[in-house]
Amino acid sequence: MDVILSIEDVDLQECELLVTGFFQDERPLKGTSGMIDWRMNGMLSHLLEEGRMTGEWQETTLIPSHGRVIPPLVLLLGLGKVRDYSTLRLRALFPRLFETLRNLKSSKVCLSFPFNEKYNVDCGKSAEVLLEGMADCFNAGVSLNGDWAGKLQLFFAVAEEKFPEI
Repeated sequence: MDVILSIEDVDLQECELLVTGFFQDERPLKGTSGMIDWRMNGMLSHLLEEGRMTGEWQETTLIPSHGRVIPPLVLLLGLGKVRDYSTLRLRALFPRLFETLRNLKSSKVCLSFPFNEKYNVDCGKSAEVLLEGMADCFNAGVSLNGDWAGKLQLFFAVAEEKFPEI
């Protein structure tokens, strides 16, 4: 498994899958999910309005990017309510994410989750807890479907000044 820190924006990552989270009580969408919504001409907003996507805790929605971002697929993860979001909650999300990635057999994945003072989660800590969550899965003896995990590449798109923090 490789962990790659990249200064490229999430929409420019040479990955198979872009994974991002969104909240059930934050509208309009912000961060990466807001950017994807904008790039897709409001498609995510329409899914929310139609009730086909809610942002409830651990909800997963896989959509094609239709060339609007480089990764051909986007996986949206429900993060629940903003007030409940924390590094511990992000770590608790990882087993579900890991299982989904394994089932999709995606080996080049860009992860982008909300972080800043508003969410009480910093960039370095979010990367740390996601990796700890992955280690928890390995330690729990999760089946790895052959050599999938060995080929797994996790990309974190961050500003270069955040590299030392991560």
